Parts: sequence; C-alpha cells; structure tokens
Amino acid sequence: MTMTHNGQSTQTKTEGSIGSPISNEAYNVVAALHSKLEGLEAYRKYAQSGDQQVWQQLTQHDIQGVECLITELEKLVKEGKFRMKSPGKAG
Repeated sequence: MTMTHNGQSTQTKTEGSIGSPISNEAYNVVAALHSKLEGLEAYRKYAQSGDQQVWQQLTQHDIQGVECLITELEKLVKEGKFRMKSPGKAG
C-alpha cells in the first residue's frame, strides 16, 4: 500500500487484517444456529396456514438443536476458542 504524507509517497506493508475475527469452529456453530433459528421462524409461519401438530413437533426437535448449539457456543467462549488468535489468518 502506498501512502502520501507531505507530498512524499512511502510504501507500507499491511499485515493480514482481512478475514473473520472468530475461529472457524465458532463460525460453524454460529452458522448452524442461524439456520436453526431461521427454520423455527419458517415453522411458525407454516403453522399459521397448515397442520400445527407437524410444525410443533418439528419446532420441539429444532429447539433441542438450538439449545445444543447455544451450549457449544458458550463453551467456545468460556474456553477462549471463540476468537481467532490472529484475525484474518486461517488456523
């Protein structure tokens, strides 16, 4: 990257600052949690126009999955595995 200061241009190196600040493991849990929550919202909508029993059963099943993912996310935070050690770098 080239920067200009007082009419003079200088080269500066930017360290790997592009990428996710959370670990891959945490990202996967967050993504799965997001999908489950979207599914629960869809079931709520579907139950308004269809057989509520089917949607209630699916909701109960997915709530168990949501609880499991929340527990896993809390564990990652507690163990210090939520954030990347070097944001923007794989690993």
